[in-house]
Amino acid sequence: MAEKSTQTVASSDVPESRQTDTTQSSMIRLNAYTRLIALQSGLHILYWDARTKHDFSYSAYHDDDLIYFGAYTGGNSHMETRCWDGLTTYDTLSKPDDAYVAYRPGCRIDFTKTAGAGAGVTITLSPTTLASLSAEDATCLDQKLRSGHYFNQVRGGRQLLSFANALRSVGTSPKRPGSQLQMLGQSLSFMGSLIEQVCHIAPPNISLSEREIRRLNDTRDMLLADLASPPRLDQLARHAGMSVSRLQRHFRMLFGSTIYALFQKERMHEAYRQLVKDDESILTIATLMGYANPGHFSAAFRKQFGINPSELRQIPRLRR
Repeated sequence: MAEKSTQTVASSDVPESRQTDTTQSSMIRLNAYTRLIALQSGLHILYWDARTKHDFSYSAYHDDDLIYFGAYTGGNSHMETRCWDGLTTYDTLSKPDDAYVAYRPGCRIDFTKTAGAGAGVTITLSPTTLASLSAEDATCLDQKLRSGHYFNQVRGGRQLLSFANALRSVGTSPKRPGSQLQMLGQSLSFMGSLIEQVCHIAPPNISLSEREIRRLNDTRDMLLADLASPPRLDQLARHAGMSVSRLQRHFRMLFGSTIYALFQKERMHEAYRQLVKDDESILTIATLMGYANPGHFSAAFRKQFGINPSELRQIPRLRR
Protein backbone atom coordinates (compact mmCIF):
# COMPACT_ATOMS: atom_id res chain seq x y z
CA MET A 1 0.00 0.00 0.00
CA ALA A 2 1.46 3.35 -0.99
CA GLU A 3 2.35 5.75 1.77
CA LYS A 4 -0.07 8.65 2.17
CA SER A 5 0.15 11.66 4.39
CA THR A 6 -2.46 11.92 7.10
CA GLN A 7 -5.18 14.39 6.18
CA THR A 8 -7.26 16.40 8.62
CA VAL A 9 -10.84 15.91 7.53
CA ALA A 10 -12.56 19.26 7.34
CA SER A 11 -16.24 19.69 8.09
CA SER A 12 -16.64 21.14 4.59
CA ASP A 13 -15.98 17.66 3.25
CA VAL A 14 -19.25 16.51 4.80
CA PRO A 15 -22.66 17.47 3.40
CA GLU A 16 -24.52 19.78 5.76
CA SER A 17 -27.27 17.21 6.31
CA ARG A 18 -24.70 14.89 7.89
CA GLN A 19 -23.27 17.48 10.26
CA THR A 20 -26.42 17.78 12.34
CA ASP A 21 -27.24 14.94 14.69
CA THR A 22 -30.99 14.63 15.04
CA THR A 23 -31.01 10.98 16.06
CA GLN A 24 -32.72 9.49 19.06
CA SER A 25 -31.06 8.83 22.41
CA SER A 26 -30.22 5.22 21.52
CA MET A 27 -27.93 6.42 18.75
CA ILE A 28 -24.56 8.08 19.35
CA ARG A 29 -22.78 10.05 16.64
CA LEU A 30 -19.09 9.24 17.06
CA ASN A 31 -17.90 11.66 14.39
CA ALA A 32 -19.08 13.31 11.18
CA TYR A 33 -19.16 9.96 9.41
CA THR A 34 -20.07 7.34 11.99
CA ARG A 35 -23.13 6.53 14.11
CA LEU A 36 -23.22 3.88 16.83
CA ILE A 37 -26.22 1.93 18.10
CA ALA A 38 -25.83 -0.36 21.11
CA LEU A 39 -28.35 -3.19 21.36
CA GLN A 40 -29.20 -4.82 24.69
CA SER A 41 -28.04 -8.17 23.34
CA GLY A 42 -24.40 -6.99 23.50
CA LEU A 43 -24.10 -6.13 19.82
CA HIS A 44 -22.88 -2.73 18.68
CA ILE A 45 -23.72 -1.54 15.18
CA LEU A 46 -21.61 1.11 13.45
CA TYR A 47 -23.14 2.90 10.49
CA TRP A 48 -20.63 4.83 8.43
CA ASP A 49 -21.20 7.12 5.48
CA ALA A 50 -18.30 9.29 4.31
CA ARG A 51 -18.12 11.66 1.36
CA THR A 52 -14.74 13.37 1.23
CA LYS A 53 -12.93 15.51 -1.31
CA HIS A 54 -9.51 14.22 -0.27
CA ASP A 55 -7.84 11.02 0.89
CA PHE A 56 -7.59 10.78 4.65
CA SER A 57 -5.64 8.42 6.91
CA TYR A 58 -5.38 7.52 10.55
CA SER A 59 -3.64 4.94 12.73
CA ALA A 60 -4.98 3.18 15.81
CA TYR A 61 -4.24 0.30 18.15
CA HIS A 62 -6.98 -2.28 18.55
CA ASP A 63 -6.96 -2.73 22.32
CA ASP A 64 -10.36 -4.41 22.38
CA ASP A 65 -11.31 -8.08 22.30
CA LEU A 66 -14.07 -7.85 19.71
CA ILE A 67 -15.01 -9.60 16.50
CA TYR A 68 -15.89 -7.26 13.63
CA PHE A 69 -18.43 -8.23 10.95
CA GLY A 70 -18.53 -5.58 8.24
CA ALA A 71 -19.72 -4.80 4.74
CA TYR A 72 -18.92 -1.99 2.32
CA THR A 73 -22.37 -1.43 0.86
CA GLY A 74 -21.85 1.41 -1.58
CA GLY A 75 -19.72 4.23 -2.92
CA ASN A 76 -16.83 4.80 -5.29
CA SER A 77 -13.86 5.12 -2.93
CA HIS A 78 -11.51 2.39 -1.73
CA MET A 79 -10.59 1.51 1.85
CA GLU A 80 -6.95 0.53 2.30
CA THR A 81 -5.85 -1.05 5.57
CA ARG A 82 -2.45 -2.18 6.82
CA CYS A 83 -2.40 -4.35 9.93
CA TRP A 84 0.77 -5.01 11.94
CA ASP A 85 0.56 -7.55 14.74
CA GLY A 86 4.23 -7.73 15.70
CA LEU A 87 4.90 -10.84 13.62
CA THR A 88 3.44 -10.16 10.21
CA THR A 89 2.12 -7.26 8.18
CA TYR A 90 -0.75 -7.64 5.78
CA ASP A 91 -2.61 -5.22 3.54
CA THR A 92 -6.24 -5.26 2.51
CA LEU A 93 -8.13 -3.29 -0.10
CA SER A 94 -11.91 -3.04 0.26
CA LYS A 95 -14.25 -2.08 -2.56
CA PRO A 96 -18.04 -1.78 -2.76
CA ASP A 97 -19.79 -5.12 -2.08
CA ASP A 98 -16.87 -6.52 -0.05
CA ALA A 99 -17.55 -8.02 3.39
CA TYR A 100 -15.20 -9.20 6.10
CA VAL A 101 -14.73 -10.83 9.49
CA ALA A 102 -11.88 -9.43 11.60
CA TYR A 103 -10.44 -10.13 15.03
CA ARG A 104 -7.32 -8.07 15.69
CA PRO A 105 -6.63 -7.42 19.40
CA GLY A 106 -3.25 -5.82 19.91
CA CYS A 107 -2.82 -4.90 16.24
CA ARG A 108 -1.80 -1.54 14.88
CA ILE A 109 -4.14 -0.49 12.07
CA ASP A 110 -3.14 2.09 9.44
CA PHE A 111 -6.30 3.04 7.57
CA THR A 112 -6.71 5.12 4.41
CA LYS A 113 -9.90 6.09 2.61
CA THR A 114 -9.50 7.44 -0.90
CA ALA A 115 -11.42 10.51 -2.01
CA GLY A 116 -15.08 9.99 -2.86
CA ALA A 117 -18.11 8.38 -1.27
CA GLY A 118 -18.20 5.26 0.85
CA ALA A 119 -20.87 3.70 3.05
CA GLY A 120 -21.18 0.54 5.06
CA VAL A 121 -22.12 -1.16 8.29
CA THR A 122 -20.04 -2.92 10.95
CA ILE A 123 -21.23 -5.11 13.82
CA THR A 124 -18.97 -5.69 16.83
CA LEU A 125 -19.35 -8.20 19.63
CA SER A 126 -17.11 -10.20 21.93
CA PRO A 127 -16.35 -13.90 21.33
CA THR A 128 -18.29 -14.62 24.54
CA THR A 129 -21.36 -12.80 23.25
CA LEU A 130 -21.16 -14.68 19.95
CA ALA A 131 -20.98 -17.96 21.87
CA SER A 132 -24.08 -17.01 23.88
CA LEU A 133 -25.97 -16.26 20.66
CA SER A 134 -24.79 -19.31 18.73
CA ALA A 135 -22.38 -21.81 20.22
CA GLU A 136 -22.12 -23.63 16.87
CA ASP A 137 -21.05 -20.53 14.95
CA ALA A 138 -18.65 -19.54 17.73
CA THR A 139 -17.06 -22.99 17.49
CA CYS A 140 -16.71 -22.56 13.73
CA LEU A 141 -14.74 -19.34 14.22
CA ASP A 142 -12.86 -20.45 17.33
CA GLN A 143 -10.03 -22.20 15.51
CA LYS A 144 -9.53 -19.18 13.26
CA LEU A 145 -9.49 -16.74 16.18
CA ARG A 146 -7.14 -18.79 18.35
CA SER A 147 -4.08 -17.74 16.34
CA GLY A 148 -4.44 -14.32 18.03
CA HIS A 149 -5.76 -12.35 15.10
CA TYR A 150 -7.81 -13.09 12.03
CA PHE A 151 -9.00 -11.31 8.89
CA ASN A 152 -11.02 -12.80 6.06
CA GLN A 153 -12.55 -10.71 3.31
CA VAL A 154 -15.07 -12.12 0.86
CA ARG A 155 -16.99 -10.80 -2.09
CA GLY A 156 -20.50 -10.29 -0.78
CA GLY A 157 -23.23 -12.22 -2.54
CA ARG A 158 -26.75 -10.98 -3.18
CA GLN A 159 -28.18 -12.44 0.03
CA LEU A 160 -25.35 -11.18 2.24
CA LEU A 161 -25.55 -7.65 0.87
CA SER A 162 -29.35 -7.63 1.12
CA PHE A 163 -29.00 -8.29 4.87
CA ALA A 164 -26.40 -5.51 5.17
CA ASN A 165 -28.54 -3.00 3.27
CA ALA A 166 -31.64 -3.96 5.27
CA LEU A 167 -29.65 -3.38 8.46
CA ARG A 168 -28.63 0.07 7.22
CA SER A 169 -32.23 0.87 6.31
CA VAL A 170 -33.75 -0.06 9.67
CA GLY A 171 -30.96 1.80 11.49
CA THR A 172 -32.21 5.16 10.23
CA SER A 173 -35.05 5.12 12.79
CA PRO A 174 -33.78 3.33 15.92
CA LYS A 175 -36.70 4.54 18.09
CA ARG A 176 -39.43 3.36 15.76
CA PRO A 177 -41.54 0.58 17.36
CA GLY A 178 -40.03 -2.77 16.50
CA SER A 179 -36.81 -1.31 15.09
CA GLN A 180 -34.58 -2.72 17.84
CA LEU A 181 -35.84 -6.25 17.15
CA GLN A 182 -35.47 -5.69 13.41
CA MET A 183 -31.89 -4.49 13.85
CA LEU A 184 -31.10 -7.53 15.99
CA GLY A 185 -32.72 -9.86 13.46
CA GLN A 186 -30.95 -8.32 10.47
CA SER A 187 -27.65 -8.32 12.39
CA LEU A 188 -27.96 -12.03 13.14
CA SER A 189 -28.92 -12.78 9.54
CA PHE A 190 -25.95 -10.79 8.21
CA MET A 191 -23.45 -12.38 10.61
CA GLY A 192 -24.84 -15.85 9.97
CA SER A 193 -24.57 -15.44 6.20
CA LEU A 194 -21.03 -14.09 6.49
CA ILE A 195 -19.92 -16.89 8.85
CA GLU A 196 -21.36 -19.43 6.42
CA GLN A 197 -19.16 -18.04 3.63
CA VAL A 198 -16.05 -17.76 5.81
CA CYS A 199 -16.31 -21.22 7.35
CA HIS A 200 -16.79 -22.91 4.00
CA ILE A 201 -13.48 -21.55 2.69
CA ALA A 202 -11.11 -24.40 3.48
CA PRO A 203 -7.65 -23.36 4.74
CA PRO A 204 -4.96 -24.23 2.19
CA ASN A 205 -2.58 -27.15 2.71
CA ILE A 206 -4.30 -28.49 5.85
CA SER A 207 -4.88 -32.23 5.72
CA LEU A 208 -5.07 -33.20 9.38
CA SER A 209 -7.42 -35.69 10.95
CA GLU A 210 -9.90 -34.61 13.61
CA ARG A 211 -7.83 -36.51 16.18
CA GLU A 212 -4.65 -34.65 15.18
CA ILE A 213 -6.43 -31.30 15.30
CA ARG A 214 -7.80 -32.12 18.76
CA ARG A 215 -4.33 -33.09 19.99
CA LEU A 216 -2.79 -29.95 18.55
CA ASN A 217 -5.43 -27.77 20.20
CA ASP A 218 -4.73 -29.49 23.53
CA THR A 219 -1.01 -28.95 23.01
CA ARG A 220 -1.58 -25.29 22.27
CA ASP A 221 -3.51 -24.98 25.54
CA MET A 222 -0.59 -26.59 27.36
CA LEU A 223 1.83 -24.19 25.67
CA LEU A 224 -0.15 -21.14 26.79
CA ALA A 225 -1.11 -22.33 30.26
CA ASP A 226 1.77 -20.40 31.86
CA LEU A 227 2.89 -17.37 29.87
CA ALA A 228 5.84 -16.82 32.21
CA SER A 229 7.42 -20.21 31.55
CA PRO A 230 6.87 -22.14 28.31
CA PRO A 231 7.22 -25.94 28.32
CA ARG A 232 10.06 -27.57 26.41
CA LEU A 233 9.53 -28.91 22.90
CA ASP A 234 10.00 -32.51 24.00
CA GLN A 235 7.32 -32.06 26.68
CA LEU A 236 4.89 -30.65 24.12
CA ALA A 237 5.66 -33.43 21.65
CA ARG A 238 5.09 -36.08 24.31
CA HIS A 239 1.77 -34.44 25.23
CA ALA A 240 0.71 -34.43 21.56
CA GLY A 241 1.87 -38.00 20.96
CA MET A 242 4.08 -36.88 18.08
CA SER A 243 7.74 -36.52 17.31
CA VAL A 244 9.17 -33.03 17.74
CA SER A 245 9.58 -32.52 13.99
CA ARG A 246 6.05 -33.70 13.26
CA LEU A 247 4.63 -31.48 16.00
CA GLN A 248 6.46 -28.45 14.64
CA ARG A 249 5.28 -29.14 11.09
CA HIS A 250 1.63 -29.80 12.00
CA PHE A 251 1.47 -26.95 14.53
CA ARG A 252 2.53 -24.46 11.87
CA MET A 253 0.12 -26.02 9.40
CA LEU A 254 -2.84 -25.59 11.74
CA PHE A 255 -2.06 -22.31 13.50
CA GLY A 256 0.02 -20.53 10.85
CA SER A 257 2.89 -19.91 13.26
CA THR A 258 5.83 -21.66 14.86
CA ILE A 259 5.31 -22.91 18.40
CA TYR A 260 7.37 -20.34 20.24
CA ALA A 261 6.41 -17.47 17.94
CA LEU A 262 2.80 -18.09 18.92
CA PHE A 263 3.77 -18.31 22.59
CA GLN A 264 5.66 -15.01 22.40
CA LYS A 265 2.80 -13.33 20.60
CA GLU A 266 0.28 -14.46 23.23
CA ARG A 267 2.63 -13.40 26.03
CA MET A 268 3.01 -9.91 24.58
CA HIS A 269 -0.74 -9.60 24.00
CA GLU A 270 -1.34 -10.46 27.65
CA ALA A 271 1.27 -7.89 28.67
CA TYR A 272 -0.51 -5.34 26.47
CA ARG A 273 -3.85 -6.06 28.15
CA GLN A 274 -2.33 -5.73 31.62
CA LEU A 275 -0.56 -2.48 30.75
CA VAL A 276 -3.82 -0.99 29.49
CA LYS A 277 -6.16 -2.27 32.20
CA ASP A 278 -4.04 -2.46 35.35
CA ASP A 279 -2.05 0.01 37.43
CA GLU A 280 0.77 -2.43 38.16
CA SER A 281 4.25 -1.15 37.40
CA ILE A 282 5.95 -2.12 34.16
CA LEU A 283 8.56 -3.98 36.22
CA THR A 284 5.83 -6.04 37.94
CA ILE A 285 4.16 -6.91 34.63
CA ALA A 286 7.54 -7.83 33.12
CA THR A 287 8.14 -10.20 36.05
CA LEU A 288 4.67 -11.73 35.67
CA MET A 289 5.48 -12.39 32.01
CA GLY A 290 8.68 -14.23 32.98
CA TYR A 291 11.22 -11.46 32.33
CA ALA A 292 13.92 -10.95 34.95
CA ASN A 293 15.31 -8.02 32.96
CA PRO A 294 12.78 -5.22 32.26
CA GLY A 295 14.96 -4.02 29.38
CA HIS A 296 14.51 -7.35 27.62
CA PHE A 297 10.76 -7.12 28.22
CA SER A 298 10.60 -3.61 26.73
CA ALA A 299 12.61 -4.73 23.69
CA ALA A 300 10.29 -7.71 23.11
CA PHE A 301 7.21 -5.51 23.53
CA ARG A 302 8.55 -2.94 21.08
CA LYS A 303 9.32 -5.69 18.56
CA GLN A 304 5.72 -6.88 18.82
CA PHE A 305 3.83 -3.57 18.77
CA GLY A 306 6.28 -0.92 17.57
CA ILE A 307 6.21 1.08 20.83
CA ASN A 308 7.66 0.70 24.33
CA PRO A 309 5.44 -0.21 27.32
CA SER A 310 5.98 3.27 28.77
CA GLU A 311 4.89 4.87 25.48
CA LEU A 312 1.73 2.76 25.45
CA ARG A 313 0.77 4.05 28.89
CA GLN A 314 1.17 7.64 27.72
CA ILE A 315 -1.73 7.24 25.27
CA PRO A 316 -4.70 8.54 27.33
CA ARG A 317 -7.47 6.88 25.30
CA LEU A 318 -6.02 3.42 25.96
CA ARG A 319 -6.15 3.65 29.75
CA ARG A 320 -9.29 2.23 31.33
